[in-house]
Amino acid sequence: MPATAVELLVAATGLSGLLAGASVDRYLVQVPAWRYMDVMTWAEHSRHADLGNGRFWYPLLAIGATGLSFGVALAVRRGVLVASGLGLPVSLAAILLFLGLGITLRAAPNLLRLREPKDRDITEASLRAFHRWGLGRALFQVLAFPANLWALCILARAT
Repeated sequence: MPATAVELLVAATGLSGLLAGASVDRYLVQVPAWRYMDVMTWAEHSRHADLGNGRFWYPLLAIGATGLSFGVALAVRRGVLVASGLGLPVSLAAILLFLGLGITLRAAPNLLRLREPKDRDITEASLRAFHRWGLGRALFQVLAFPANLWALCILARAT
């Protein structure tokens, strides 16, 4: 097996793990806490976090994990990376990450709308929509990580 394809799977797994961890943190820790905060405070926080450093970090994780996972799936499909049973988990990871990225296209505009302070009604609607779409995105991203781990396990047993 070419070392590059194996390294691609390791990198895809690492990035998808970071992405899954960020999603779990958001929906198990941050979102429940935000429910006790004024929505305008949440919007201010999001301007400094998600629209601050997050505007680079989260896309890097999501696009990177998706791209690497698709690269691994392509390597398996072309026979560059071969192990019995590897096709299902790498395809599953790539599809789940792609779906998560697609849902991000529905979630992100709700947050981007708040780059400049808005009135309470717009801010509340943006918060609800962002997290409604974001929860679906997080679910797909979290499920992709074990699919990549599964692929690594198959590959480890094959070598």
